[in-house]
Amino acid sequence: MAKGRKLGLVTGAEKFAPLPLHDEPQSVHFARANALRPDDLSESELKVWDRMAPNLAMLGRLKPHFVDALAEYCRVVRRLADARSYLDDSEWTYVTSGRNGQQFKSRPEVAQLNDDWRKWRSLVGEFGLAPAAERGMQSGQGDLFDSFDDF
Repeated sequence: MAKGRKLGLVTGAEKFAPLPLHDEPQSVHFARANALRPDDLSESELKVWDRMAPNLAMLGRLKPHFVDALAEYCRVVRRLADARSYLDDSEWTYVTSGRNGQQFKSRPEVAQLNDDWRKWRSLVGEFGLAPAAERGMQSGQGDLFDSFDDF
């Protein structure tokens, strides 16, 4: 089976465009990720970078102008982990008593967790890190014009 993006049928045979990034040795992707590694990330954020950046480099989604967005992704992942840990340790809700009796309320930190989760979900979509988002990034999905119309 040929590797690459399917271009269509050409005289009864399928034609594939090569995917050169997938054929490179993994060390090339690690080197690309390390070359673009930001200096202002904390140690826990750098762990996220080291886990995600080589994979994005392999997929051709780690480019110099995307570094800030990926760094923000790393920050949001760390904040989500910190917030979940804090809330697991100190309970997600608290009880108030008043004229309406006892009421269970979410801690304010839950709202921050939800906001961070929305940011994370948006960044996941931008980088194609979810199955539906990845399908949307494939060539031919959402292209407005055919390739023969290039000027």
